Amino acid sequence: MTLTQLNYILAVDRCRNFAQAARECFVTQPTLSMQIHKLEDYLQIQVFDRTKTPVEPTPMGCKVLEYARKVMQHSQALEELSKSLRGEIAGEYILAVIPTLAPYLLPLFVGEFVKRYPHVELKIFEYQTDEIIRYLKDGKIDGAILATPLEEKLLTEEHIFYEPFQVFLSPTHPLLKKKTIDEKDLDLSEAWLLKEGHCMRTQALQLCQVKKEGAAKNVFFEGGSLETLINMVKSTTGFTLLPYLTTLTLSEKDENLLRDFKTQIPVRNISFVTGPMSMKISIKDALIKVVTSVVPKEIRKAGSKAEVISIY
Repeated sequence: MTLTQLNYILAVDRCRNFAQAARECFVTQPTLSMQIHKLEDYLQIQVFDRTKTPVEPTPMGCKVLEYARKVMQHSQALEELSKSLRGEIAGEYILAVIPTLAPYLLPLFVGEFVKRYPHVELKIFEYQTDEIIRYLKDGKIDGAILATPLEEKLLTEEHIFYEPFQVFLSPTHPLLKKKTIDEKDLDLSEAWLLKEGHCMRTQALQLCQVKKEGAAKNVFFEGGSLETLINMVKSTTGFTLLPYLTTLTLSEKDENLLRDFKTQIPVRNISFVTGPMSMKISIKDALIKVVTSVVPKEIRKAGSKAEVISIY
């Protein structure tokens, strides 16, 4: 039994076609089929039912494939560990970032990271927090940047920075008369929120106080992006909460609709999170180093202020 044979059966399981799997593995179909037959003979188990189209794993084959994935993950982790121990910063790294952070943070650091570490193949995906947690546990991604804490024992969190929140008000909102906002001034019935699944929705609900049960908007809307919420607030009434990096993309006119919090400044803790199988330590450390070096100085100072409160 070899790692190559395990790689072949995993390719067939992904493609559900021997010819396509052979192309993916850069070998001929007879070579791939022969190696899989050798593995099946060694295990005395038929991994695939070849009478079906597309090809399907047998019930016993499903168990073999499950363990094959774990073996390949450990093999890749060992290879990456050896690179880290040698101080080599190279190879593929799959990074996930939450949607409320990706459009604003990625442009700040990706170009600089590529320039500093040209031998790293960085693959970036945008997922919501629940998806990221699942993918980290399954070993489908190497690391992620998101708001923490997650309270997941299998995951490791490393703090990067605190990101303050500001209130973004509609052009006719009476709170614009104030220079700063107290969290008690905020009425949940006026809030424009992200839909369920976004961590920022929970954070907004933590801050807002429901003061008028019968004062809900005539329109109920939960957005999927901060840009949508910004446009809804500008064109109607109410408010939304914006993390600091988002505010950097606002026009000068829209900046006039922002207000800081009066006393305790709410922040979210942005961390680099890795899963139980993550061994690409050198690349992870390099990513953290670059991110912390490019974020605005206001963010670097945020966590040192005594009046800061964290929301999750």
